[in-house]
Amino acid sequence: MIKLVAFDWNGTLFADTAPVVAADNEVLKNIGVRPITIQHFRNVFNIPLLDYYAACGVDRDYYFKHQKEIGKLFHDAYEARVTKVRTRTGVRLLLTWLEKNNIDCIIFSNHTLWGIEAQLKRLGIKRYFKTVLARTDIVGPVEQRGKGAKLEKYIEDNGYGKSAVLVVGDTIEEIEISKTLGLQSVAITGGYCSTTRLKAVNPDFIIHNLTGLETIIQNL
Repeated sequence: MIKLVAFDWNGTLFADTAPVVAADNEVLKNIGVRPITIQHFRNVFNIPLLDYYAACGVDRDYYFKHQKEIGKLFHDAYEARVTKVRTRTGVRLLLTWLEKNNIDCIIFSNHTLWGIEAQLKRLGIKRYFKTVLARTDIVGPVEQRGKGAKLEKYIEDNGYGKSAVLVVGDTIEEIEISKTLGLQSVAITGGYCSTTRLKAVNPDFIIHNLTGLETIIQNL
């Protein structure tokens, strides 16, 4: 029986794929690199960000030397574009159903803590989440933040059995984290990664919108 659902935020609960691509294109323009399309973004997005930006045409050495400036430029451009972004289809109904069935929810993310909490408050859904595991700084290498390690510690500290935890995300990273930690996973399409890439990492389930999650949980 599932007792905890660990959601990724960006692209999973928050429909921000287009603003992310627009913000990334601001970064690429500043560097002198050609802009990318949403399709290209979904085909190459990855963590660590060094690999992602390299796939967009940024020199690896340049990124390594200027990652703090790139991070700040991205966040400034991103936050200006998400002031009216909504949740993905079915989020509110799903959160209400999880609450009614006494299933805990958390968010684990590479995004900033303050950025997520501001959006949760604006959208009126903060009360549904027991905690948000996210970055406390705005710049710096994401790969040093330990998204998976934070989730693992939270699960251990709060006594959830591995079979009682379900991970939901829109990228390869969440699926790989779930496999490393021995958790069940649901990949949702239409976010940051193409369906082909998600299928290639063999999540336990694939859904196209969050309205399909209730049935999965009921059958586990």
